[in-house]
Amino acid sequence: MAKSPNMNPANNNWSVSASWTQPYLPTSYNPFYEPSPKHVVTEELIRIAAVDSIVDEMLTYPDAERIIKQVMNLGDKDA
Repeated sequence: MAKSPNMNPANNNWSVSASWTQPYLPTSYNPFYEPSPKHVVTEELIRIAAVDSIVDEMLTYPDAERIIKQVMNLGDKDA
């Protein structure tokens, strides 16, 4: 079988390389995905971290202020 002059590997000065990895997530992009019970804790920890971030960025705490105001008003009525 005759070799084509274009098939000589010594003439190839280029190469192609590609790789890709799936990022680890405890969920899937598949709409029919059923979460695995072993990832329940991981998902809950992600939610807790998200709530912690929101609370850390708060300047005031309206619920706490409302409760304190109610307690202070009850104290005024007892006097």
